Amino acid sequence: MKKYILLLVLFVTIKSYSYNAVLFNGTSSLPWEKLVVKALAGIVNRDSSRLYLMNVYETWSYSKTDESWADIYRIKGEVKFDTVKSVSALIDRFRSFLKGAISYDPNQYFSNFTGQSFQWQAEVAAMLGGLTDRLPLTKAQASAFNMQLNDSVLVDDSFDGDKPIYVTGRLEDAAHLWNTISYTDEQKYLAILDWGIKFLLPRCNPAKFQIREFTDYSVQKKMFQVNLGGTGDLKFETLSDKRADIIERILIFLHSKNPTNIFHIYGWMRPEPLIQWFAFYGASFHETLLANLSWHSSFPVEQKEYKRASIVNADTLKLSEKYYLLFIGTEGDAANWNFGFQSGAWLSSERGKVPIGWGWNLELMNECPFVARYYFDSATPNDGFISVTSPLGYTYPDLWGNDVWQKAVDSSHYLMNKYNVFNIYAYKHYANGEFTYDYRGKTIDNSFNFPRFGQFQKEIGSDITFTFDPKLQTQSVYTNYGGLLFNHVDDGTFYGDVSNLPAAANRILTTLKTKTKPFFMLAGYQRFRQDDMITRTDPELADITIGRLKQMTDLIKEDPVVGKDVEIVTPEVFSALLKKKLGIVNVDKESSKPSVFILSQNYPNPFNPSTVIEFFVPFRTNIKLTVYDILGKEVTTLLEKQESAGKHSVRFNAVDIPAGVYIYRLIAGSYTESKKMLVVK
Repeated sequence: MKKYILLLVLFVTIKSYSYNAVLFNGTSSLPWEKLVVKALAGIVNRDSSRLYLMNVYETWSYSKTDESWADIYRIKGEVKFDTVKSVSALIDRFRSFLKGAISYDPNQYFSNFTGQSFQWQAEVAAMLGGLTDRLPLTKAQASAFNMQLNDSVLVDDSFDGDKPIYVTGRLEDAAHLWNTISYTDEQKYLAILDWGIKFLLPRCNPAKFQIREFTDYSVQKKMFQVNLGGTGDLKFETLSDKRADIIERILIFLHSKNPTNIFHIYGWMRPEPLIQWFAFYGASFHETLLANLSWHSSFPVEQKEYKRASIVNADTLKLSEKYYLLFIGTEGDAANWNFGFQSGAWLSSERGKVPIGWGWNLELMNECPFVARYYFDSATPNDGFISVTSPLGYTYPDLWGNDVWQKAVDSSHYLMNKYNVFNIYAYKHYANGEFTYDYRGKTIDNSFNFPRFGQFQKEIGSDITFTFDPKLQTQSVYTNYGGLLFNHVDDGTFYGDVSNLPAAANRILTTLKTKTKPFFMLAGYQRFRQDDMITRTDPELADITIGRLKQMTDLIKEDPVVGKDVEIVTPEVFSALLKKKLGIVNVDKESSKPSVFILSQNYPNPFNPSTVIEFFVPFRTNIKLTVYDILGKEVTTLLEKQESAGKHSVRFNAVDIPAGVYIYRLIAGSYTESKKMLVVK
C-alpha cells in the first residue's frame, strides 16, 4: 500500500507542464543588456510566449510585479521556466530567430528633462532591429556575440504593402546627418527621427505607435518609436516646437492610415494633458512603461465567456433608505496598475472584505487575455470592475472627430459586452493650469463637451459614467446630456487625504448628515497600494491599503447618527440602484449589444502556426469568412454557414502555408470587412 501511496505522491510532485519557456533575470544587468533582451523578447514573442523578463523593466508601482506574474504563469498557465542567466546564453538560445545586429554609437545620449538620459542611437537601433529581426549592439558587442553586421538592411512592410527599402545597418557611421559633430544632442536625435519618419514609419505598424522609453512590446508590434517629452508635467510650452513638430507629423500620418478607426499610442506623455491633443487625431493612449507585454499578449488562452462574482442582477436588488458609498481605485488607465496588481493591492489578504471599484483598461485586457482571465477568475463578489477612462483606453471621446466616431462606438460597445463592464470613470481635470488652452490649433479644456461626451456614453451603452469636472456640481447626477453622468469634484473625494483615517471618515460623515436618503456618494477616488505600503519610498496622502480602507469604512459604519444606514457597494450595485432611484429601466445587456457587425483583429498577430479570429453579428444571418493571400488569391474558407446573433470565434491554422501577409474577409449580407494578419515562420 505504501508503494502505491509513494507513486501517487511522485505523480503529483512531478506533474508534467504543458508550456515551456525561458526566464531571464535582469536584476543586475547593465542598461545595454536590458535593451538587448527587451528587443530579443519582442522578436521571439511575436507568435508565442517564449521569453519572460524578470526585473528588466519592472513597473515602478509594485516591485514584485515580475516575480508575482511568473508564479501565476507557473501555476495557472502551467509554465515551466528554464532560467538563463547571461545575455550571451540568451542570444545563443534564440539565435535561430535573429538575422544579425544593428550597430550604434553608445556615447550618444539625450535627455528630455532632468533625471532622464538615454542612448538615442541605441533606441533607434532597437526599433530598426525590431523591423528586421536584429539586435541593437555596438560593433564590439556584435563581434563578441558573433552577430552579423551589414552596411544596409532590408526593411519589409508587414502591414499594408509599402515597397521594401534598404536602409543603413550602422547608425554610428560618420557620414549620417545625425552624426554631424557641430549638432547639439537634440539636433542629432531629431535628425535621426526625421529620417525615421521618412523611411521607417511607412513600414511600421500603422495602428500602434510608441512614445518615450523603448519596450519589448513596441518591438513585438513593430511600432515606430520616439522618446520625446517636455520638461514639465503640465505646462504645454515645455514641449519644444521642434519636438512637437515630430510628434504631430506622426499623428497626422497615422490618422491618414486610419481614417475611420481609432489608432493606439503606447508609452507615456509629458506633459500629460497632451493626451487630449492625441485624441483630436483619432488616437487612444495607453501608459505602458514596463516590460513583458510581449509575453502577456502572446500567451495562449482558452476562448470563453468573461464572468466575475461582482456581476449583479438588477432586478433582484432592492433600493432602501440608505447612504450608498462607492470607493474607486484609480489608475485604471495605466498599465502600471493593470499589470502591477493595482500596485500590489490586488494581492492583499484583505481584498474581498470591503466593496471596491477597481479601475481597468479594457483595451489592454483585450490585448492580454491571460491577464484579463486571471483578474476575472480571482475576483470576489466585492471586487467591482470599472473602465478608466474609456473602454478604448486613456482618451477623450468628446474630442474624436465624426470620421472615427462610429467605429469607436462599435469597438467600445464590443469590449464592454465582452468583459461585462458597463461602468466608466472619466476625468479631465487640468489643462496647462488654465481652464482652456489653445495648443497648435486644438482647444484643450478642463471640462468635457458634455452633449458630445454624453451622447458617446449613451451610444456605447454605459450604465453610468463617473466624471471629475469643474463645471458640474459635486455628487450630482446628470441625465440631460444623453448618457447617465455622475460628477464629483473639489470635495476631497478625488485623491482625498486618507493619511488620517478618522479625519477622512469624518469628511464623508459630515456630507452624509446633510443628505436625504437614499443618497449616493462617490466617497473616494484613491490609489490603492500593497499591504506593506509603509516600506515604500513614495507613499502619498491619497494612497491607501485595502486594510486601511476597511478600517475607515468601519469608522463610518460605527457613527451613532448615520452609520447604521451606510452601505458600501461596488460600481455594479451603485449604478443599478441609482438607476432605480431615477426610474431608469435597466436594459437587458443581451438586447443592448451592438447593432452592427464587428470583425476583430486576429489574436495573436503575428502568429505561427495558429490564430483566432473573432467577430460579432447582431442578428442571425448567413456569413462567410475567407482567407486570401496578398495578391487576392483565396487560401481557404474558414466558415460558411448561418450564425446566430452574438460573438463567434474561429481558429485559423497556417501550418501548411508560407510566411507572409494574408487578408481575412467577413461577408454577412451586404456587410463586408477585411483585415490583415501576418504569418511568421
